[in-house]
Amino acid sequence: MTAFLRRWHRDDAAALAEIYARADEDLLNNIPDDPSLTGAQAWLEGIRTAEADGSTVALAIVRGDQTPVGNVMATAIDRRHSTAWISYWLDSNARGQGLAAAGLRSIVDHLHDELDVYRLEVGYRVNNPASAAVAESAGFIVEGRQRERLRYDGVRYDTEECARLVGDPRSLRRRLPILASETASPDDDGGSESR
Repeated sequence: MTAFLRRWHRDDAAALAEIYARADEDLLNNIPDDPSLTGAQAWLEGIRTAEADGSTVALAIVRGDQTPVGNVMATAIDRRHSTAWISYWLDSNARGQGLAAAGLRSIVDHLHDELDVYRLEVGYRVNNPASAAVAESAGFIVEGRQRERLRYDGVRYDTEECARLVGDPRSLRRRLPILASETASPDDDGGSESR
């Protein structure tokens, strides 16, 4: 599948709501409480606001036809300590093709090299080997376990907490090209350029 990363657009709301509507258990834990079109629109507006204040970078994983199939993002970007929290998800129909791993490696490079974020952190449930493999493929190193950190449907789950530093070895494996203007969103009549 031809795929790349780009900024989320306001007109992605319908596609995002469709992904939410067919979400499996793993994806349900990563989407807003309101999976409707209104909820998707609110999530996109929240992303735009957080990007504007510099605390978030969110990139849609899209097919060649521009249809979103996933997301990689950095939140809680802290310039003082040069840290960020990483998350990622894929539509269940797009899994098994290495897209989350390739997208994560791309955003890691972007955050370290272009935004000068020194430490990136990620966490996942210990019973989620797919998420663990994605993090490992991008050079994240397990630093510890948090017991019963998350609660879904009344069940508590341990998480593994991982990090990668700017100087950690980088994988030579596949990356997704990032298509976006860093200065203007297509929603703001800005053009797109490939980096």
